[in-house]
Amino acid sequence: MPVKRLPPTDVVIELDNVDELFSVDPRDLLSGAHRIDSGMDELVERFLAQKTITAEQRIVLNIANECSDEVAATVTLAVRRYLQLRMRRAIREHNLIWRQGKRSLFSGSLLFIIGVSLSYAFTRPIMGEVVEGLLGNGVFLVVAWVGLWYPLDLLFIAREQAKREIRVLGKMLDVPVVIRASDRTMPIPVTPHPPFNQALPLSLNARFRKFRGPSKSGL
Repeated sequence: MPVKRLPPTDVVIELDNVDELFSVDPRDLLSGAHRIDSGMDELVERFLAQKTITAEQRIVLNIANECSDEVAATVTLAVRRYLQLRMRRAIREHNLIWRQGKRSLFSGSLLFIIGVSLSYAFTRPIMGEVVEGLLGNGVFLVVAWVGLWYPLDLLFIAREQAKREIRVLGKMLDVPVVIRASDRTMPIPVTPHPPFNQALPLSLNARFRKFRGPSKSGL
């Protein structure tokens, strides 16, 4: 029995005008606007919320005002450029967290050693039960683990959000964009563009491809 194929899932963004795609003034709510976030912010957040991005998906921009073919093509190029620039920003944030983690690893390791040493010193029998429980098995032990936890959190956990955003933005660059304006549907062909990692500077391209920390020379 043939498997029924589900229809493509469109990610639809409702806009009163083209300007709302990139910027929104909250004061426009007084005149009947329907947004507090820009269309691109909503678009990226909705893709980030998805478990996977399928090849059948489309980005559909519903614009209440009229939109000529020339403006629609410009909007499509602007969407691609926004995704590329936001991806570069995510890579910078990822590399910054990596550098912070490496810098804090030394001080964190030193704090861990000091905390463990003091914890051991205050658990000796001559210290008494109160001092042993409060300082030896309490304060100094917590200090030791906090010193080690912070750099490990930066190196292995804090970067996950930036890594996921980089992956999602890379896939969004290949999703076709459709402009719907004033009850007219205008599918805009995907503008050919080189893979994003080919458009990056050589050093940044290598770090993005291998996904490792930056060199000491920075970006």
